[in-house]
Amino acid sequence: MRSILRPAFNILTCCGCWRPSKWSTMNKRILYSLHMVFMFLLLHSFCASQFLYAILVVKTADEFSDTIYMFFSTFMACCKIVTVLVNHQDIETMTRMLEEKPCKPMNAAEATIQKEFDKRIGTISIYYTILVEIAVISITLPSLLIDLPKRKLLYRAWLPFTYHNRSLYFVAYVHQVVALAGLASMNAGCDVLVIGLCVHACSQQEILKHRLKDAIRKRRPEFGELVRFHDYLYGYTLMIQEKFKVMLGIQLASSTLVVCFNLYQMTNTPIMDPKYLEYVTFMACMTTQSFIYCWYGNELKLKSVEIVEAIFHLDWMFLDQRSKKDLLIIMARAINPFELTCAYVVTMNVDTFVAILKLSYSTYNLLQRTKEA
Repeated sequence: MRSILRPAFNILTCCGCWRPSKWSTMNKRILYSLHMVFMFLLLHSFCASQFLYAILVVKTADEFSDTIYMFFSTFMACCKIVTVLVNHQDIETMTRMLEEKPCKPMNAAEATIQKEFDKRIGTISIYYTILVEIAVISITLPSLLIDLPKRKLLYRAWLPFTYHNRSLYFVAYVHQVVALAGLASMNAGCDVLVIGLCVHACSQQEILKHRLKDAIRKRRPEFGELVRFHDYLYGYTLMIQEKFKVMLGIQLASSTLVVCFNLYQMTNTPIMDPKYLEYVTFMACMTTQSFIYCWYGNELKLKSVEIVEAIFHLDWMFLDQRSKKDLLIIMARAINPFELTCAYVVTMNVDTFVAILKLSYSTYNLLQRTKEA
């Protein structure tokens, strides 16, 4: 399964929060630890410079909006790198669980089901990563052509030194460019990882439905193992929920604020301004990021509810009492569906995505009226 989630792990490896398993020698461990510390300090120093500028330097609403949306994006990436580092062992466990019984496919039909969902994860990884990289290019390329000759930074930031000196300016500029690429990659890698785990949870529920149909065809069906399998999936989903609940809460709050401030900047920027392209691509990334979390959180819930319908359509009337009780246990558990929530409060589904857009637009209207007043 690690081969299926390999794109996410490769990105996380580049970001310094997932040491390759082949790097087992002491020298390689030390080398990767240095890389991890470098990336950690790079992203957190960029986040701190944005925050301090917003607190100490900003004087107008436009400057605040232009600074704060990037701060929230950077803060979100910093939280994700901490989440992955803290839960490294548990993430390993979750991927290993998918390779072992009872999740391991037992026949060709189950392998086909899993392969279909594996392709879905691969498609998400490719297109989402491409979108993120396009956003990074659309931000850095105009800056290299316009800001660099004028000795302007990529983003407004508070620095502990003045960058009038040519050497110090290039240090500050390169720091921002590399940090931007790092935070974009960190967001993409962590997003693909969490969504990949949710998609695999959906695939396991499809496999459970297939096993229910297979069991009913046997002369003496045995549903005890399927009851345990369904309970196993509950534990797996709760583990995903437990390990990423804080990150999902920060993701939801940050996405709402970033979309709001980015929309404010976009509507107050002329279309021919190079900054306009940056705001458009950034908006596309943030809305896509929120959408895929909400969409696959919704899919996770729908797949779990489908278990009840699948059991109802079986020829259960001809089963013995013990088998009927086993099916009732599964149905009773499936009535309370699997859900991906933010800190056990807000459920990640399509309705939540619509609510994010509505709240962002309402906040944007408030900013516009404040400016007009």
